[in-house]
Amino acid sequence: MQLRHTSARLPTGIAFDVPDLVLLRAWSDFHGLRMAIELDVCAEHKEYEELLALYDRNRAFRRWMLWRSCDGIIVQPANGRTMLCETMADVLEILIPSRD
Repeated sequence: MQLRHTSARLPTGIAFDVPDLVLLRAWSDFHGLRMAIELDVCAEHKEYEELLALYDRNRAFRRWMLWRSCDGIIVQPANGRTMLCETMADVLEILIPSRD
């Protein structure tokens, strides 16, 4: 008996590290946002182990979607261009710019 050769395909979005989730959760609470974690999502022929969504606290409006890839953390704003960041700290710096 011969087995068919199949190759496992790495999902587009892979799971975040727990410290990154804790950091984003605290940051979103501080800024009055609601963080949602969506697991095992398939969208537009792509698979994501984990997607993070940041919503306005009292509305269903999603401001940002985040996922992790082999290249880094991808941030997709509701309006605008997708950005690639190396760390969660980099993500937090670009989401709400500091006011000097």
